[in-house]
Amino acid sequence: MNNFYNKHCEKYFEKYPAVYEYFTSSDSRINALKIFKTASTVIMYAAYIILLVCLAVSHDMRIITAIAVPAFVFFLVTAVRKGINAPRPYEKYPIKPVLPKATKGKSCPSRHTACAVVIALACLYVNTPAGIFLVILAALIAISRPLMGVHFPLDVIFGALLAVIPSIVGFYLIP
Repeated sequence: MNNFYNKHCEKYFEKYPAVYEYFTSSDSRINALKIFKTASTVIMYAAYIILLVCLAVSHDMRIITAIAVPAFVFFLVTAVRKGINAPRPYEKYPIKPVLPKATKGKSCPSRHTACAVVIALACLYVNTPAGIFLVILAALIAISRPLMGVHFPLDVIFGALLAVIPSIVGFYLIP
């Protein structure tokens, strides 16, 4: 597995300079990325709070699952990434992230991606139209992490899988 991951990292390292150049060669692209990074995070967490408030106000018992599954995913991903403690792209290679970031290690799995995915799936569990919008937003968040140079693509894929699997079990298979 480690050899597979390292080959993946090497391919990313070869392609990243073009991505970095694309974003950093234009102030409008950098600003758009900054806005997306902030707005997507705010939208995702606001949607989750709104979901919980709506479930609480309506005395909907799905609130238990809507709290338990994301909490489980958060702690699972946190524990796995602490155990793996993979270096981030800018630690492993002589590259700069598109947007400044100084976090060391804990690149795999991407907790940012996992949280976005589990929140989107929690909303999908309760409200299909809102959930579909948030699933699309979560996918964009996942795509943005390697583009910004803060995660390798496999980090976000692994983070998404660590969110999707417990979400399917928690939201749809456990009565």
